[in-house]
Amino acid sequence: MQSLAAPVFEIAKWLGDPIIRRISYIKNLEKNFQNLNVKANVLYSRRDDIKGEISRPGSKGTATNECENWLKEVERLQDKVNVIEKEYHEEKKCLMGWCPDVSLRLKLGKRVVESTNSIIDLLEKSASWVGGVVIDAPTKIAEPVPGPTIERNTSTDRTLQKILGCIKDIKKKKIGIWGMGGVGKTTVMKSLNNSAEITQLFEIVIWVTVSKDWSLQNVQNVIAKRLSLNLGSDESNDIMATRIYQELERKKFILLLDDMWEKIELDNVGIPRINLENGSKIVLTTRRLQVCKSMDTDVEIRVDILSEEEAWKLFQNKVGDVVENPSIQSLAKDVMKECHGLPLSIIVVGGSLRKEANVHVWKNALNELCSPTTCEIEDMEEQVFKRLKFSFDRLNNDNTKNCFLYGALYPEDHEIPIDRLIEYWRGEGFINGAGAYDKGHAIVKHLIDASLFESAETFFTDSVKMHDVIRDLALRITSPTGEGCRFLVRDGAWISEPPREKEWENVERISLMHHRLKSLPQSPYCLKLLTLFLQGNSTLTKIPAAFFDHMASLRVLDLSSTGIESLPESVSNLVSLRALFLNGCPNLKTLTSQVGALKELDVLALGAGTKIDCLPIEIGELTKLRLLNVFCHELRVRISRLSLLEDLSILVDPRDGRWDESLANCVAEEICSLRELTHLGFCYFPNVECLEQFVQGSLSWKEKHIKTFQIVVGFCYSSFWRYTKRGRTLALGGNVTTHANAIVEVLSRADALKLIGHGGVRDLLEIGVENMNELKMCEILCCQEMVTAMDWNGLQEETTALPNLGFLRLYGLPNLRSLWEGSMPPGTLFSLTKLHLWGCEKLRKLFSWRRINLQQLPNLQELRVRECDELEEIIVNEEEKVDQLQHDDDDDDALPSLLPKLRVLSLRGVTQLGSICKGVSLAFPALEHIDVRSCPNLKRLPVGIKKAPNLRKICGEREWWEALEWENDAIKQQLQPFFHSLYF
Repeated sequence: MQSLAAPVFEIAKWLGDPIIRRISYIKNLEKNFQNLNVKANVLYSRRDDIKGEISRPGSKGTATNECENWLKEVERLQDKVNVIEKEYHEEKKCLMGWCPDVSLRLKLGKRVVESTNSIIDLLEKSASWVGGVVIDAPTKIAEPVPGPTIERNTSTDRTLQKILGCIKDIKKKKIGIWGMGGVGKTTVMKSLNNSAEITQLFEIVIWVTVSKDWSLQNVQNVIAKRLSLNLGSDESNDIMATRIYQELERKKFILLLDDMWEKIELDNVGIPRINLENGSKIVLTTRRLQVCKSMDTDVEIRVDILSEEEAWKLFQNKVGDVVENPSIQSLAKDVMKECHGLPLSIIVVGGSLRKEANVHVWKNALNELCSPTTCEIEDMEEQVFKRLKFSFDRLNNDNTKNCFLYGALYPEDHEIPIDRLIEYWRGEGFINGAGAYDKGHAIVKHLIDASLFESAETFFTDSVKMHDVIRDLALRITSPTGEGCRFLVRDGAWISEPPREKEWENVERISLMHHRLKSLPQSPYCLKLLTLFLQGNSTLTKIPAAFFDHMASLRVLDLSSTGIESLPESVSNLVSLRALFLNGCPNLKTLTSQVGALKELDVLALGAGTKIDCLPIEIGELTKLRLLNVFCHELRVRISRLSLLEDLSILVDPRDGRWDESLANCVAEEICSLRELTHLGFCYFPNVECLEQFVQGSLSWKEKHIKTFQIVVGFCYSSFWRYTKRGRTLALGGNVTTHANAIVEVLSRADALKLIGHGGVRDLLEIGVENMNELKMCEILCCQEMVTAMDWNGLQEETTALPNLGFLRLYGLPNLRSLWEGSMPPGTLFSLTKLHLWGCEKLRKLFSWRRINLQQLPNLQELRVRECDELEEIIVNEEEKVDQLQHDDDDDDALPSLLPKLRVLSLRGVTQLGSICKGVSLAFPALEHIDVRSCPNLKRLPVGIKKAPNLRKICGEREWWEALEWENDAIKQQLQPFFHSLYF
C-alpha cells in the first residue's frame, strides 16, 4: 500500500495545482490587479527614462536593436494592460459586484498574472543591459558648418571652383588658401565643407578651427570627437596621436584646417602621410603665405578682394535702400571704395551705416575713413583695423561699446550664450533697472546689426560669436596701449598654472576660462579688477583662503564648472560684487554664510550641476538681488524678503521626492509676495492646486508683470522640460486636469506648450483651442492616450485655430492614428514651418490629398519623420483618380505644389513607407534637402530637376539609392551629383 501511496499523492498534487491556481486567479483578482498597476508604473517609468536617454538633447547616438525591440514589447504590453484595466472596471460594475461572471473573472485573473510576469521579465531584461541603450550613430561624411550661400559666378565661387579642381587633381595632396584677415577665406572653406561634391570624393570630411593660440591637444580633441573616439582626459598626446592615426589610415579623408598661424607637425597630431594610394587631402587657410610653404603645400590659392561691382552689391545689401537716394548714392560709393573690396570691412562699415538717411552723417563717415591717420597707413592689415574701428567708434554710447568689448573675454570662435552675456552686463552695471533683460537683447541686436557680433543660434540657446578679426580689434582696444579697459585674456592652449601675480595688477578684466588650472595665486593685489572669469576649470578644487583679500572693486565673478568644494571666508571682502556664478560645481555642497556680506549682489546663479541642497539663511539679507537661479530642494529661505527680485529660476528634478507638495506650497506662497517679478523659470508645481495658489495669489502674475516663464505642472521627466529657451512655456505631465482655471489662464498666455507623459489627453484641442492663439511651439511627448493630434470635428468653421504655431513635435505616441480629423478651419496652422514626428507607431498616413489641396500648409518648410513603423504614405490620394493627376514632367505649370515652401524632407526608420504620394507627380519648388535612412520599401522619389529646382542634397544608404526606380535614367543622372552616401 505504501508503494501505491506516493504515486497517488503525486497525481492528486498534479491535478490539484491547476485548480488551486484557478481559484487564486478568481480569489486574488483585486490584489493581483493592484500589483499589476504598481509593476506597470515601474516599467513605464523605466521606458520613459530610456526614451529620455535616447533622445537626450545633444546626444548623437541611436538606440541598440535590443533596446528598440524592448521598447516595442513594452508598447504592446501596455496595450494589453489598458484592455485589462478597462475589463476589470467593467467587471466591478457588473450587478454592483453581486453576480460576477466567474468564467470571465477567471480569464481576466489569469491575464493579470501573466501580464505581471511579462512586466517582471521586461524589467529584468532592461536591468541586465551592460552596454547601455545607446550606440553611436553612423558618422556623417560631413558635419554642416553654418555659413552664407555663395552666388554663382562671383569671385568667391571662382575661388571655390579652383580649390575643388585642385582636390580632384591626384598630384595635389596639400592645398593652401591664403589672404588677409576678413577677405573671406573661412567663407570659402565653409562652402567647401558643405558642398555636395566633396562628399562624393571622401569617406569623411574633418573640420578643425585652429586659431592663433592653438594647442596640439585641442586639435587632437576636435579630430577625435569627429571620429567618435572616446579619449580619456589623462591620455598623452602620443597615445591620442596613435589612436587618431589608426582610425584615419583606413579612411579616405579630407582634413580642413581653418585659421592657421604657424606650422603644425601633422605627424604629432596623428595624421597619416598623404599619398596617391589613400587619396586623402589636406586644405588649410592662413593669413600668411609663409605658413602654406612651411606646411609643404602643393599649391597656394590666394583669396582676392571683391571686384567693385561685387563690393557695391554687398554694400547695398548691408546698408539698405537708402543708398538709392540721389543725395547719398555718390557718398555711399566713395565710402564703399574706402573699404578696398574687403568683405569684412564692407559688412561692418555698411552695418554701422544701415538705413542712415542723414547726408551729414555720410559726409562725416567719408571724412573719417579718408583722414590722414587712416589713409597713410601702408600696412593693409592696419588699414582694416582702422576701418573696423570706425564702426566701433560709431556705437551710440560707452555702455554699448563696453558690451561689445566684453565678447573678447570669450575664447576665439566660442559661442557666447546671450542670456549669460546679459547677466554679466547686469553685474557690470552696463544695464540697470527694470527691463534689463529687454535692454540687453536690444544691445545684442544692435551689435548684430552693426556686424560686430554674429548670430549663432542653436536648438537649446540663442548665442552670438565674434569674427576672429573683430575679436582681435577688441583685444587691441583693451591692450595696455589701447584706449579701453585693460584685459588679461588667456585662451587657446590649455594652461595649468595661473599668470604671475604681477600680471594681475592694474588689469580690470581677467579671463582664464576653460583651462586646466590647478591653483591660484595666494593673495593677488588687484584693486582695479572688475571681472574675473575662472569657469570651466574642472581641475581647480581649492581657492586660497586670502585670494579675495585685495579685490574690493570686483563686480563679476564666475566660478561655474570648477571643482571647488567651498568658498573661502575672504569672499566677504567682495563688497562691490554684483554677480556671482556657481553653476555646475559638482563638489560644492554648501554655500558659506559669508555670502550674506555681499550686500551689492544683483545676480546669484546656483543652477544645475551644483550640489547645494540648502541655502543659508543669510541669502535673505541680499536685498538688492534682482536675479536668482537655484537648483536645490530645501528652498525654505524667506525669498519674499528679496523684494526687488525680477528674475527667479527654480530648477527641480520632479523625480526627486524631496520636492513635495508641502515644499511646493511653501515656495509658491513666497513667490506670490514678489511684486517686481518679470521672469519665472522652471518652477515645478506637483499638482494643479499648487499652481492655483500661485495664480490666485501672485500680484506679479495678476498684473501681468511676468513676461516670460517656464512653468511645469505634474510629473515631467527632466530630460525634456529642462532644455527650454526663455519664453512663455507651460509643460503638463502626469494626469493633471487640463481644464482647471489655473491651467487655462497660464495656457492663454503661453507661446509654447509641452505635454509630457500626460495620461488623459486624447486630442490636443481637448485642452481648449480658444486658449492657444499665442502658441508658437507645441511638443507632445509620450502621451499614451493620444489618438489624433487635432480633431476639428465640432469646431465652428469661422474659428481660426493655432494661427501662430510654427513648430509641432510629436514623439512617442504609440496610439496616434492621425494628425488631424475633420475639416480644418481656414487660416489654421498658417504659420507652421516645422513638423517633426518620431515613434508614432500606428500612424499610417500624414496628409489627405483633398484636405491638404484645399487647405494647404503654405509655410511648412521642414518635415521630419522617424520610426513610425506603420506609415505607408506621406500624402494619400483618397478620392481623386490617379490617372487624372498624372502630368508630363515637362509641363511645369500643371504640376500641383501642395507644400510650396518645403525645404527639408527627412525620413528615417519608416520601414513600411512605400511612397511619398503614390502615382502622382508633385512640384516641390523650394525643396533643398532629402534625407532617407532605413526606408527599404521607398522605391521612388517624386522629384526631378524641374519638379525641385532648388534641390542640392539627397542623403541615404548606397544600397537604397541604387535600388530606386526611375521613370527614366536621365532623372537619376540629373540627381546623381546631389546624392551623399552614408557610410556605416
